This record gives sequence, C-alpha cells and structure tokens, in this order.
Amino acid sequence: MDKKLYLVAELDNNFQNKFNELYQILLENEIIGIQTKDIPYHITLCSFQIDDKNIVLNLMDEIKRQFNKINIAFSRFGFFGLNVLYLNPCFNKNLMELYNFVNKNNLDKNNEFAAHATLLIDEPENILKILPKINEKLNELIEGKYNTFTGQIENIGLYEFSPLKFIKKINLNN
Repeated sequence: MDKKLYLVAELDNNFQNKFNELYQILLENEIIGIQTKDIPYHITLCSFQIDDKNIVLNLMDEIKRQFNKINIAFSRFGFFGLNVLYLNPCFNKNLMELYNFVNKNNLDKNNEFAAHATLLIDEPENILKILPKINEKLNELIEGKYNTFTGQIENIGLYEFSPLKFIKKINLNN
C-alpha cells in the first residue's frame, strides 16, 4: 500500500466515549478487527499524496482561520461491503462546507470519500455476528426525537499511513 496523508475531522470526548462503549461490545465478544485503533474516532475528510505535505499543512492553517467547531449527530450504521461497519454522520451545512473546502484544495480530483466513522473492519461473518449486539447498544446511546447521539468535531488531524504517523492537529474555534 502506498503511503498517503489523511486529513481527518476528530470527534469530541462525548463521541469518543460513546464509540468506546460500542467498541467495548466488540472486545467483550473477542472481535478485534484490523481498523486503525491508535487515533481518535474521526471522519476522514480527504487523502493526499505524501509530496503534498506542505500544501496540507497550509490548508490546515486556513481551516483554523475559517472554521469553527461543528455540531454533528450520528444515527445509524452503514457498511462498505460486509467487511466495514461504520456509523453515519448526519450531514449538515457546516460539515458539508468543511468537506467541500478540503476537497476543492486537493490536487487529486479523483479523491471521493463517503463521510463515515469506522467502528470495525473485519471478516463479514464477524460483523454479521456482532451486529445485533452493537445495534442494541447503539439504541441505548441514541437520544431525542431524531434518534441520534450528538457532539462536535473539535479538531482536525493529519496522519500518515502506513505505518501510522501523527503529523499535526489543530483545534477548531468555538
């Protein structure tokens, strides 16, 4: 796999705690998966070529100037094939503006992501096995008339994969 840079919208402590509760169900059922575990739960905004590092660092400075923390909600699960289980963010104007801003500044115009927060990457039989228990826990976590759990995107992080290397984090404004 080629090394790439990934710009991610990191979720606040409220989300981190709720995602950790969901992940605990996986651990209790001895399902580990191959998803990246050493970074905060996040929504990947875009990937970049390694050679574009300075462009991305400048982009992060511009994001810091232009964007505030973004209120966001998650509601239900989604799948990529049957080997990736993720939570769907409810798209809103502010998240869309951030996503579009990042992507219009990307030199790789074939770079499309579906906004998601990965919970598990594993074999389909493990995902199907654990799904009822994860869904039960998610139903405990959701709240309000919209059946979501809410929080904020507080930080934007830059990571290199693979192997994992943290590069920079910025805090969004209040």
